[in-house]
Amino acid sequence: MAEPVPVEERRKKQAQQRERKDARRREVLRSLPRGKLCVEIGVWKGEFSQILLEELQPSKLCLIDPWGVQPDAEGDASLAGARNQREMDRIYGIVKKRYSAQIDKGQISLIRDFSIPALRLFEDQSIGFAYLDGDHSYEGVKADLDALLPKMIEGGVIMLDDYHRRGWWKDGVMRAFHEFLGANSADLRLQAINGAQVAVQKL
Repeated sequence: MAEPVPVEERRKKQAQQRERKDARRREVLRSLPRGKLCVEIGVWKGEFSQILLEELQPSKLCLIDPWGVQPDAEGDASLAGARNQREMDRIYGIVKKRYSAQIDKGQISLIRDFSIPALRLFEDQSIGFAYLDGDHSYEGVKADLDALLPKMIEGGVIMLDDYHRRGWWKDGVMRAFHEFLGANSADLRLQAINGAQVAVQKL
């Protein structure tokens, strides 16, 4: 039986993985236009939101997340990793406090809702960039992509996280994305693939 990995060693490895992932995400973002209306679907603790602010300098950044406990594929935990609603409420409060200055200035808005009803708040052809890191199931990704497309401006970019088969969702993200490309082949082109990050541009 393998020896358990010490806590500090595990944390160090996780931190290194996050740094590599963030470096890949920044590399993709730096190739994109700045100053557009941006949305982030699936915010969790708001850590990547700061990177979006730094790299894209959006006219406004809308953070969309229900911050609610949702059953995962096994039916025993939140997709986001919190075990109860009190914890999710606490995390929402942390995000709200972290970005309070930007919220007061109107640079950031928090939309505490699921992605589909939240996206109905946006006019068609209004979003310049969207980062999709919400429900990773095939059905969830497909619904989000279909809802996002009419909201994107010409030249707007949709970027997805976890474009791989290593999670509980298996091929859900990849399959939904590939079908989305096929169904809208005349209106989309690949912008970038970098590790588990993939971006597509609306023509």
